[in-house]
Amino acid sequence: MDIKRFKELVKQYKVVFFDAYGVLRKHQGMIKGVEEMLSFLVEEGIDFYIITNDASRSPRLLAKVYQDYGIDTVKEENMISSAMMSVEFLKENVYPGSLIAYLGRETSEHFIRSADLIPIRMEDVVEKDYAALAGIMLFDDGGYEFHPGINKTLNVVRGTDVPVIVANPDKIYPVNDGEFAFAIGSIANMMEAVSNRKFFYFGKPDVSIFEYAYEIANTKRKVSKREVLMVGDTLDTDIIGGNQFGIDTALVLSGSTIEKQAESLIKELGIVPTHICKSVVD
Repeated sequence: MDIKRFKELVKQYKVVFFDAYGVLRKHQGMIKGVEEMLSFLVEEGIDFYIITNDASRSPRLLAKVYQDYGIDTVKEENMISSAMMSVEFLKENVYPGSLIAYLGRETSEHFIRSADLIPIRMEDVVEKDYAALAGIMLFDDGGYEFHPGINKTLNVVRGTDVPVIVANPDKIYPVNDGEFAFAIGSIANMMEAVSNRKFFYFGKPDVSIFEYAYEIANTKRKVSKREVLMVGDTLDTDIIGGNQFGIDTALVLSGSTIEKQAESLIKELGIVPTHICKSVVD
């Protein structure tokens, strides 16, 4: 397994797409050296974007997480989230001023309002609201009482025929080293199966989020796909998504894929990154 130094290989690209968790940050905070690495990219004239399935916060609040650690190179415009794509879907498919029920944190209301729609928390929905609903959005596994929230959502899904949008398809997420919790994607998969409905999913590994990020990158400077690198720690989301979109990929061994498992996982899954690095700060 050929492990390369990130700082050397990144110089051949004009744009870098980063995953967040396991690449730039972990549950306990930022990975040491990330601030210097991002500053290096800026000095080299390499644009970067952070592509995340985190649908719980607006781009401004997502950027603030980095800024609170003193990483001022990360701005709102550097953040690209799966929820931003769900907003585009709403704008194209739902009339302005319509009512959208959502499951998640109140901070996610930003996305519904930005599409000129009216949010209503899932726990506030009553049966007489069903006829007025134009959509249901599943943002996050937090911000509500878990079991009552899930059960309420299931019954609203079963009681309506409006589109159900999953703004974060992740099935699990890390809470501690080696420990994980169910994410909203798993909850959505379960609801979809028992309700016999077809949900709309946005985010990695779907190619559409890479297309969306590529379009945004090209509004700043014109780049070809061969000049773009996707960096992630997970083969079946970050790497396969980048591969399918047709850009180079770099698997880092600082997150969910560890060095002793990487080679066997690559063979087992048949997902081959262009590069392998220990981390983005190595």
